[in-house]
Amino acid sequence: MVREAAIERENAYSDSTLRAFDAYAEGHVDFLADFGDFGGEQIIRTDRIALQLEWARGRGSLQTLVGRRKVSWAPTRIHYHIDHLSLVMENFGRTIEVGEGDEVKDVLHPIANGATDYYQYRLVDSTGVMVGPHTSQVYRIQVRPACQDDPGVVGTLDMDYETLAIARMTASFTPSSYVDPTVSSVSLVLVNGWVDRRWWLPVRQRVEIRRQVSWMDIPFATTIRSNFEILDYNLDPDPHYRVRGGHRVAALPPDELERYAGWQYEEIRITDEYAPEDSARFEKVRREAISIAAGRYLGGNARLRFFLPDLSSGFRYRRAEGVLLGAGMSWRAAGRTTVYGWAGYAFALAKPEAAMEVRQSVGQATLKLDGYIERYTDIGPFKAAAGLVSTFGAAFRGDDYTDPYFRDGLALSASSPVGSWTGTVTAVWEEQRTAELVAGTIGSAEPRPVRPITNGTDPHLDLELTKHFGSALAAVWSVAFRSQLATGGDFGYTRWAASFEATPPDPDAVWQWEAAGSIALATGTLPEQRLVLIGGRSTVPGYGFRPWGGDQAMYALAAVSREVAAPWLRARILGAIGWTEITMVSRDAAERFGVTESGGVRPSIGAGISLFWDLVRVDAARGLDNGEWEWMVSVNPAWRAPL
Repeated sequence: MVREAAIERENAYSDSTLRAFDAYAEGHVDFLADFGDFGGEQIIRTDRIALQLEWARGRGSLQTLVGRRKVSWAPTRIHYHIDHLSLVMENFGRTIEVGEGDEVKDVLHPIANGATDYYQYRLVDSTGVMVGPHTSQVYRIQVRPACQDDPGVVGTLDMDYETLAIARMTASFTPSSYVDPTVSSVSLVLVNGWVDRRWWLPVRQRVEIRRQVSWMDIPFATTIRSNFEILDYNLDPDPHYRVRGGHRVAALPPDELERYAGWQYEEIRITDEYAPEDSARFEKVRREAISIAAGRYLGGNARLRFFLPDLSSGFRYRRAEGVLLGAGMSWRAAGRTTVYGWAGYAFALAKPEAAMEVRQSVGQATLKLDGYIERYTDIGPFKAAAGLVSTFGAAFRGDDYTDPYFRDGLALSASSPVGSWTGTVTAVWEEQRTAELVAGTIGSAEPRPVRPITNGTDPHLDLELTKHFGSALAAVWSVAFRSQLATGGDFGYTRWAASFEATPPDPDAVWQWEAAGSIALATGTLPEQRLVLIGGRSTVPGYGFRPWGGDQAMYALAAVSREVAAPWLRARILGAIGWTEITMVSRDAAERFGVTESGGVRPSIGAGISLFWDLVRVDAARGLDNGEWEWMVSVNPAWRAPL
């Protein structure tokens, strides 16, 4: 079947009766930052594209960009390869190139002359596809190189049995296929449709290129995703005199591209609400490729690399540690298995810290086994500042905006999609110890005291359920439900929390708003390290840092901003409320730790500015109920976690 299909593919689109066509397509190209486990994906820039396509048999094609709109969430100077902004023609032809050959080059197509001597094939499924009164029998074939050390496609082909045309192709590549060592993976989804009940022609195309530093595994990668849909075909066009000399791409002048008014979709995904959906789609392609490759590693980066869990794991300064220097290694043992190791030394504490994790994918689930000693941990539970801000705060102001303690332990977790949600279950055994003030400041500022906890053994079970929603009320929403259950060891308690986050969907909007909040409840008898603490930056600014705590708590923080000078400056107004209560569950712990209940709902209000695509924020806020003025320099929460 493959040999016969290769002969048919010598005629483009597998039917020589098709002489020419015109088509119109719209799509978008997204450039994303990927913070992995710490912050997920954040869109940096989106380009909305309109394409006019002309194709003629034997002469090639001409694609013309007739419309383009660009929006940016952060500064970037990326320049795309032309094939990132256009459509794949004739299912690539005999060889496959991506990024004009800078990313993938000269990979033999699995349905091409000589491919059966190079690839292995396996028939895995067949499906009847109804197109009007006609039923097309489509066969699914898995493919991989006979020698997986060679450049080649790893993926699936859906082929129409009658015409031997490719109906759908999903593919990744072997490691030796990648030209650029920073490319970690390229994934393709090319979908053809039965147009006019006669020809299998392109209807949808998705391409993803993921990049990471080739020699270092850090919690930051970049991704380019293109998503195009053909909206209209003309199968009897005027003669294509402009089409000659292969497949070419052109563009109208920039001012004409920006003025384009012929969009068929009023708005086509100019928000980050669809990023999780796209990410899951390509993750499925990568998982399937790894399965076809019998579990082999398919990444383009080196299998053994330097590793940092986050940037503060390389260098940081904390009141309870002083200066810490750290480094690690990661090893991609196989396509589904990765081992991470990290160690650091805290000089003022005069102790080493270390962690090791084994990560294994099983189907859609991810299993993790994590072991650690002297892990620096903030009681929180709401993170107050980026790691970089904490370092400067501890060094110059005497406050790293954490309430730390140290942990030795083991944790086993399983994470998997649960319908449209993501669920995680983690079983933990830990020895927990109090931290002490061991480092001063650069200058005369007095460091904030380190509050003590009760040492002890704390085996517990953590449950988490999260979901990203679409746009509503001019924001993109996400929610999370978390619980912590401890019935053995030295403590017995449960802690429950529900939180939400609303973020701006469109960086071009003159007015934007955002919000975050949580409500928490605990039962049993809480130790100090399980108190729910609020107050100060990131929860209720204008009352000092975490003066309140307890076993029942709530906070909500919202901000409205207006563009002043795009994209450099926005003006902000913010407001917050918070409340805690102390019952028998937390009374002893709160007294030892030195926090009180809020004494009712405490409000605060403030104003400030955000700079450089809303990356850096400078705010001043005052508590309205016996509060004080508080000045804050912070990082946009979307970029906070990996720092």
